[in-house]
Amino acid sequence: MAHWRNTYRPARFFFLDIRAGIIILASLIHIRLWTITLDVIVVILAWYIERIGLGFDGALRAVRTWFVGEVRPALPAHKIRRIVDFQRQLMPWDKPRETGDLKLERVKPDSHAGR
Repeated sequence: MAHWRNTYRPARFFFLDIRAGIIILASLIHIRLWTITLDVIVVILAWYIERIGLGFDGALRAVRTWFVGEVRPALPAHKIRRIVDFQRQLMPWDKPRETGDLKLERVKPDSHAGR
């Protein structure tokens, strides 16, 4: 039988992810009412996160997305080129606009439309 680290399953501390279990183990060093309350909150939060189908890494990504937003540009902010407004001026390579009368032509019916 394969060792647990070769199965790609996360390490568990009782029924929780090991990273949530570290908080519980650390609170054994400093046993106070607020550390026990923190343990209970961490256990409930970790249980809920796993219940909705997220892992620890996915939950951290979800929190980051909630704080930062969903738009993640490929370039840093100082390298993104800003929009330039040329105030509709013609550039040297643009052709001047025609200012004469507008000529319209009739639309001819398509002879193949009946097929």
